[in-house]
Amino acid sequence: MTYSIIGILAAIILIITNRDVLWVPGDMEVAHTQRIYRGFLLGVLCYYITDALWGIGDAHRLTTLQFVDTTLYFAAMAVAVLLWTRYVVAYLESGSVFDTILRCTGWAFLGFELVVIVINIFHPIMFWFDEGGGYHAASIRYVTLGVQILMFLMTSVHTLRITLNAEGKTRRRNLTIGLFGIAMIALIVLQILYPLWPFYAMGYMVGTCLLHSFVMEDEKEEYRRELEEALQREQLQKKELSENREALRDALAAAEHANKAKTAFLSNMSHEIRTPMNAIIGLNNIAANDPTASEQVKGYLEKIGVSAQHLLGIINDILDMSRIESGRMTVKAEEFSFAKALEQVNSMISSQCADKGLTYDCRVVGNIDDYYIGDSMKLKQVLLNILGNSVKFTNVPGSVTFTVEQIAAFEGHCTLRFIMKDTGIGMSREYIPKIFEAFSQEDSSSVNKYGSTGLGMAITKNIVEMMNGDIQVDSEKGVGSTFTVTVTMKASSRSVRYEHGNILPEGMRMMVVDDDIVACEHAILVANAIGIEAEFITDAREALLHMEMEQRNGNPYQLVLTDYKMPEMDGIEFTKNLRTFDNGETIVIILSGYNWDEMKDEAKA
Repeated sequence: MTYSIIGILAAIILIITNRDVLWVPGDMEVAHTQRIYRGFLLGVLCYYITDALWGIGDAHRLTTLQFVDTTLYFAAMAVAVLLWTRYVVAYLESGSVFDTILRCTGWAFLGFELVVIVINIFHPIMFWFDEGGGYHAASIRYVTLGVQILMFLMTSVHTLRITLNAEGKTRRRNLTIGLFGIAMIALIVLQILYPLWPFYAMGYMVGTCLLHSFVMEDEKEEYRRELEEALQREQLQKKELSENREALRDALAAAEHANKAKTAFLSNMSHEIRTPMNAIIGLNNIAANDPTASEQVKGYLEKIGVSAQHLLGIINDILDMSRIESGRMTVKAEEFSFAKALEQVNSMISSQCADKGLTYDCRVVGNIDDYYIGDSMKLKQVLLNILGNSVKFTNVPGSVTFTVEQIAAFEGHCTLRFIMKDTGIGMSREYIPKIFEAFSQEDSSSVNKYGSTGLGMAITKNIVEMMNGDIQVDSEKGVGSTFTVTVTMKASSRSVRYEHGNILPEGMRMMVVDDDIVACEHAILVANAIGIEAEFITDAREALLHMEMEQRNGNPYQLVLTDYKMPEMDGIEFTKNLRTFDNGETIVIILSGYNWDEMKDEAKA
């Protein structure tokens, strides 16, 4: 039972002393030498198990069990020797040709041992058991042990040779490994002389305890070195980060200084250029109105005026952009007449559309207050910029539609939505996100064809955002574009009331004549809001018949709102017919999206 006791005891000692090597959590990285050493330990552990089983089989004369166990014993011994040579090579890391020889010799010995074991099953060339269960060693057993002696000798000589060039702790460790190989040679010799004594197992038991301390110390040293390297890298990164921060701080200061210098330059240059430009425009207007100027000269002056206004617009855009970038752009909070602001926008855009031959339509949906508190100039700048682009990029025959509505009112604030739609050249879906970038142009050829600085939409977006608003774009190439702008302004308690003399809105009757039902409905809504009784008829001839009947019945209309352009009969012709029976007592207001200068003489007559 000596083999069993030694085998079990050695296995327990190996497991206890090397538990941190044998059991490694799956999420931990294991060094190469530690992996090889763990394999070596498992091979030795299998060897110990065969020793324990051999003792049990020998005590109970279980010949078959002893034969199987001894076969496995020699296989485990060969595996352990192979793993030992691999561990020595990995541990020393000499990189010499001898390392390759050791590895190849280990694999060759394992192959030789397996072949011998297979042959021994059929013909006893290594060992056998007699009928009484007695163990007998054959000649190949001694050859096997002799080869092991040679391999341990090779590893020891190789280790001791490297030890001569080592110093300190490494020298002591290598010397111990080399002496361990020599000790194993001595124990194998004893095993040959006394085959029933476990000298081989005892040598492995002592050796694994020593090697474990080396492996653990090496691993700790490696981890410590990696930690120091990591700390050095971290310190280096912190230093580089600090230097980068300092460089970025300097670059930011330089950029801010350059930006301030650029803003100051643009601002000064804009003012310096604008002063003579105003003089040029003023003198050009005076010259154009000079009655002595010929038609040819007036044509030249008109072209000069157009170019000067265009150049002034570019200067204004540059100045606005510099104000936005420097944070000096502000939005006022003043009470203003929304109707007047809208009238000014419509007057300018309708005139541009008329000059170009485009159809322009402005619609006010729902109830709009007379006054708001905000920045009238900035609001008109936004609307004129977008609508001006719509006119610029829309060709004949085309249309521009402008819709205004109040979509919300809460806690003294009102949100207005402006929808500007055109049937112009449009934009590609890919370009839409870039439209609000400064100096952005989808097609450089459009600059020469239409004339553009690429600043207008960037300025527009900034102004809208400063007015607590938002701007959205929907466009399709060759179909047209739709811009939707929402802005929030403070509500005003002021409203339009006419109480001059004896004329009061309450009790007045008004007729609206327009072929556009939406325009009629909105006019009725506004009139009713200030106390005027109003109704509408979309056909001018039908309206005349109805008003003449009401006149004869003694219930005349005091006020008439009529559109200028209507099918069959325009607003001026309608008024001429009205004057035939109303005795000139009805106030007639003609609404038009066209240039008033074209019709004012006829209308007054």
